[in-house]
Formats: sequence, structure tokens, C-alpha cells
Amino acid sequence: MKYLLIIAILFTLVLDASGSDTNSALENKLRELDHVMERRDTYYMLHEHEIDSLKNIYSRFATAEQSFQKFNSLHNIFMAYRSYQNDSARVYADKEKKLADLIGDKNLSSIAQCDNIFTSMSRGDFTGAVESHGRTNLVGVNDSIKVEYYMLIVRLYSDLSNFTSDRWEDRYAQLSKAYSDTLLSIATSGSYAAQFALNFRNDRNQNELINTYTAIINRDDVPTSVKGMYYSILGDLYLRDDNTEQGLIMKAQSAIIDIKCAIRETTSKGFLAEALYACGDLERAAKYIHVALEDAESYNAPHRKSEIGKTISQIEKSRYSSVNSERQMLWIILVISLLFAVAVSWNVVYIRRQNRRLRESKSVIEEQNAQIAQSNMQLSDLNGQLKALNSQLRESIKIKDEYIGYGFYLNSQYIEKMEGLYKFINIKTKFGQVDDIRNSLKLSDIKAEKDKLLKEFDLIFLRLFPSFIEQYKELFPADDTTLNELDGGYLTPEMRIFALIRLGITDNNNIAQFLNYSVNTINTYKTKAKKRSIVHNDEFESRIMKIRSIR
Repeated sequence: MKYLLIIAILFTLVLDASGSDTNSALENKLRELDHVMERRDTYYMLHEHEIDSLKNIYSRFATAEQSFQKFNSLHNIFMAYRSYQNDSARVYADKEKKLADLIGDKNLSSIAQCDNIFTSMSRGDFTGAVESHGRTNLVGVNDSIKVEYYMLIVRLYSDLSNFTSDRWEDRYAQLSKAYSDTLLSIATSGSYAAQFALNFRNDRNQNELINTYTAIINRDDVPTSVKGMYYSILGDLYLRDDNTEQGLIMKAQSAIIDIKCAIRETTSKGFLAEALYACGDLERAAKYIHVALEDAESYNAPHRKSEIGKTISQIEKSRYSSVNSERQMLWIILVISLLFAVAVSWNVVYIRRQNRRLRESKSVIEEQNAQIAQSNMQLSDLNGQLKALNSQLRESIKIKDEYIGYGFYLNSQYIEKMEGLYKFINIKTKFGQVDDIRNSLKLSDIKAEKDKLLKEFDLIFLRLFPSFIEQYKELFPADDTTLNELDGGYLTPEMRIFALIRLGITDNNNIAQFLNYSVNTINTYKTKAKKRSIVHNDEFESRIMKIRSIR
């Protein structure tokens, strides 16, 4: 605990020195861990699905001839449970042992013995692990299995040394070093096992250890699930070398690998929780330590639960104190708020008194303004008369617009009737009646009369709205060539439609009747004009109505 407190203090100093930079490598790694931790159930579910698949494979081996395949299948299931759930791992390790004894193969028995030793180690039963080691006989066993076995025993006595002493000098450390020599004697030079064994020699300094473990992590023949343990060891080495930030990054990376590989036999999350607790990050510390406890309980490692329980107690106590501090702060804020309310109330009373005085002064001013008000009344009467005149003027203009529109409408009706009369006379002549009438009347005369009427309409309208053409053009792009189709200063058919609308004739039937167009033609002209316009379609006609008779 003293060592962890020192590390936590160093961690705090590192954060202070960096100005609590949220973009630092350590903060980014912790954020990555937070993200992975939130999704841990997904990784665990996938791992359990893999275990189910392995069990289905195991169920297929039922005959005596398939004993070796059955043993390998049992071992695969054990490896899946090995760092995920200790009780289940122990069950399958026992099944391995019984099947190996039944087969009578020393190699298989040694594999099963390794698995039993591991389950004892991982649940904190070091005595049972040492006893199992004492009963193991490796005579006649393959060197590859011996290498795996001695790697496990080196780790066993190393863990025992770390568990019982803070210094790497007790008898368990010596046993770990001795078995590392044995491991070196049978491991291939340059192999993963040889590199592993070198780290337990007496002559290895701190930098050499860091380099060796870094090399192991970068090896392709080291499973990713095992690399999580080496990242944790590297973290310890960096911390002992006063490289606190790098050490905690290694611990965080170890925790990330453990979660992704569904490894619950782990210490990194608990270590990080203690370090974060010491630097005041209580929320993240609480989250990490509770996940660590969840892993310890699921894995069923009593010694881990005991260690984590002490840390949880400290963290929750600090969180409780923090909540109490916040409550005290709330009380202080409440008292300040009450004092502020009293001050506001006093100000309200004071302002009311001032308002009373202002009202008294206002009454005096009102009396003085009474005479001014009488004068203003005369001005108001004059303004009223002007408003009435303006109203009459607007009414007169409206009547004028409507009258002109109505007059042109009557003219349109008259021409329509004349056209009907001409058609009627034409029909009569077809039957031989009044031949001279048929010869004297021509439809082109009616067309000429209509053209004349439209030109007269243009002249009258442009006298009322002399700037209509100019203002109409302002509604279109400057390069619109259709607006130049004027003959002698008259309106185009399109302009006549909107001129009638400006006069208040908005019904398409009436416009069509006056201009001798179909309703569809009127709609076509209006639609094309609106599409070419620079104003919105819905606003086009309202802009036409705003065209003034005088610019």
C-alpha cells in the first residue's frame, strides 16, 4: 500500500506538471479504457459464445479411439475458462487429469497438472499450487511441455514473493530465479520462453527488464491475452523507474487488453483505481474499482476481493465526504441566498418610497402639462381632419381604379356581344338571307377594334401608372429579353395581364374575356412570368399591387 500511495502521489504531480492537459497521452488512454469498459458485456458475451462452441465440439468425441481429441477439446475449454472463471476452469482441469490418467499418457498428465497449478495460483491458493508442484514428475515428458510447466512455476514463486514481501530477495524470489535457470537450460535460444526466463536473473537491471518485456510484447508468437499481463509488468517497471505517466499508460493498456480478451484474473483496473483515487478523480476511481470487484467476484478470486474491498471502502468513504462537502456548500449558498433575498426586500421597500415621491412630483408635472395638452388637442383636431382627407383621397383612388377596371370590363363585354352578333349574321348569310350583310361584315374588323381597344387601354393605364413598365422590369433579371418586346411604347400581353391585376381585376376568367385569351393562356403567361422573376412566386402579385402611380 505504501508503494501504491507513492505512485499515486507521483501520478498527481505528473498531472499538475502537465496542467491537467485533457489531450495528454495518459488522458487519451484512460478515455479509451472508459470506452472499452462501457462495452465489456459485449466482449464477455462473445467469449461465452466461444465457450459454448468449444463445448459443442467436445460433445462430439464419445468413443475410446477419440480420447486424445477429447483431451485436447477439454484443454481448449479450460484455456477459455482459465482467466475468465476459476471454478469452471478447475472443473475442466480435473476432467483433464482424470482423462489423462485413464489414457496413461505422461505428457497429457503434465498438461493437466499445469492447469491444476494455475487454477490454484489464480484463486490465491499458493499452498495448494506448491503442493501440486511437489507431486509433479516430469520424467519422460516432452521438452515443449516442460517449458510451459517451468514458465508457470517461475511465475508461481514470483507471485508468492510479491505477495509476501516488497523486496525481490526472499526465498520465493530465489526459487523463482532457480527455476528460471532450469527454464533457460531447456528453452530454445531467442525463444519467447528464453526471453521470459532472462527477466528473473539476478544480473538484470531496470532498463534491461523494460527492453526484454517490450520485446516480448512485440513478438508474434505471444498471444494477445498474455500480453495484457506483460503490459502490467511493464507498468510496474516504468513506475519504479520514475516514469509515472508511461507506467500508468501501460497499466491502462493492460486493462484494455484484459477486457477485450475477457480476462477477469487481473489487477490493472484495481491499481488504476487506487492511483486515480489518490489524485482526486473519485468518479473514475469508483468506476474502475467496482469493475475490478465485479471481475474478482465473477472469477472467484478471494485474495483479489479482499484487496479490492479495502480500496472500495476508502474510495466510497471519500465520495461520502465529498457529498457532505457539497451539502455544506449548498447550505452556505442557501444562507447567502436568504441574505440576498433580505437585501432585495429592503431595496423593494426603498424603491417604493422613491416611487411615491416620484408620483407626487408627477402630479405636479401633469398639472403643468394640462395647458400644453389643451393646445395639443387643437393639433389633434387638425390631424384628424388631415386623416379624414387622406382617407377620402385613398377611397377616391380606389374608386378610380375600380371604375377604370370596370369600364374596361364593360368594353370587353360589349366587344364579346358584337362578336356574337357578327357570328349570328354570318350564319344567316349561309342560308341566303341578306347577302349584302354578309359581304359587308368581316371578322378582321372586329379584331382591329379589339387591337384598338387594347392600345387605348395601354395609353390610359400608362397615364395612371407612368412608371409601371420600369417598376415591372425591376421584378426580373436585367438580362430578361422578353421585357423588350414593346411596340410603340405599348404593353406586352404579359404586362397587360398584370396591369389588369393592378387595377383590381384578379379573376382569370374576366382577364381572359377582356384580352380575348383562354384561361389556360392567362395561367401560362402568369406562370412563366413568375418563374422568370427574381422574387418568390407567392410574393409576385403582391409586388405588382405595390406599384405606385407616381414614382
